[in-house]
Amino acid sequence: MPELNLSGPRYKYPVSTAELDRRLVAVQAELKKADLDCCIAQTQSTIFDSVVRYMTDQVGHPYGVTMLIPAEGKMTMISHGSDDPNAPVSPALRNVEKLIVRPYCQTFGCTDGLTAESLVAELNTHNYKRIGVVFKQLMSADTLDLVREGVSGCEIVDFSKQFSYIKAVKSAEEWDLVDRCILAHKQLMDMVPALIRPGRMEYEILADIEHASRYIACDWIGNIAVGSAPDGAGSGFFQNFKANRRIEMGDSVTVMIEVSGPGGIYGELARSFCLGRPDPEFVKLFEDAREVQHLVADACKPGVTGRELNEVYDKFASAHGIAPNGRFVGHGQGYDMMEAPVISPFEDMEMREDMLLAIHPELVRNGHFAICCDNFRVTKDGAKLLSLTDQEITMLKF
Repeated sequence: MPELNLSGPRYKYPVSTAELDRRLVAVQAELKKADLDCCIAQTQSTIFDSVVRYMTDQVGHPYGVTMLIPAEGKMTMISHGSDDPNAPVSPALRNVEKLIVRPYCQTFGCTDGLTAESLVAELNTHNYKRIGVVFKQLMSADTLDLVREGVSGCEIVDFSKQFSYIKAVKSAEEWDLVDRCILAHKQLMDMVPALIRPGRMEYEILADIEHASRYIACDWIGNIAVGSAPDGAGSGFFQNFKANRRIEMGDSVTVMIEVSGPGGIYGELARSFCLGRPDPEFVKLFEDAREVQHLVADACKPGVTGRELNEVYDKFASAHGIAPNGRFVGHGQGYDMMEAPVISPFEDMEMREDMLLAIHPELVRNGHFAICCDNFRVTKDGAKLLSLTDQEITMLKF
């Protein structure tokens, strides 16, 4: 593979400084509107890495990274490494004025509180009292507990929704990265018919797709999963640990590809393949999945909530002998593999133009399973299909 034209010798598809500045300005404007002094965020996951990646264009460390974003001025980052309260800030770490490095690890109880100790010191130094929290489910208990104890008179406010709205609406530069992601998913799914044949194991197909995703410069493998079942009955999909069935003639195979493309934006694509003629009931269920996907997409207009879109799905499901949604019919995508808004009974966030969504109804009926999973862009007239792969079951002949 030819070396990519990078910014520096080791960084693929960097985001421009102007784009990072735009993001920081947008977040700080919302902080001021909410009368917050700052917000804090923490991540330990490459599939839920949005705050670190979104604000700095650097990937988070799996041992955890903490961001302090003030309503005015540059940011502070706390990351893992050899102890250094004033570590040198790399030129690539844009809009960060202070880098604190601490030797912590989640599984070492003796390092509990090291991140929080540094974070509390920074909050107190700047006299920050009204503190927003972004995605508190991603923050460690010791961090939040010690902030509450160590910052006298502080008020902790949920800032997740404001942050989610900002990053969910994609800029022109981000849409260029989305285009790379959509193309990568097409290229990977185009390979799949050549990978499936009688006698192969599910995990072998999965491994081939993972290898190819790295070769075409995808950033992260969020979820590649493969599943098979006999007699064309349709199959769920399984990650590597459970993808342990041998494929035979007459089987149906479901393939889910959920990777972040070159530059870090996630997409999602799932299709089914049959080794021989598919069962008519399976075909009908897939057609229903495709139909309800487009019904939801057509209703996905600015101002409509995820809860209202869920009702569109449930109405169709009820009329077609399918169970109501028990999880997610779809969700936003970006630097997080799954980001708000989500299509579920719990979501009151509204759709806005230029959001990137995965819409993926998973239907079960009479022992059959079918999924139609694609990427969409929200417009004023509804969500428009972006995926480049035909929406059909592929019949394989041998």
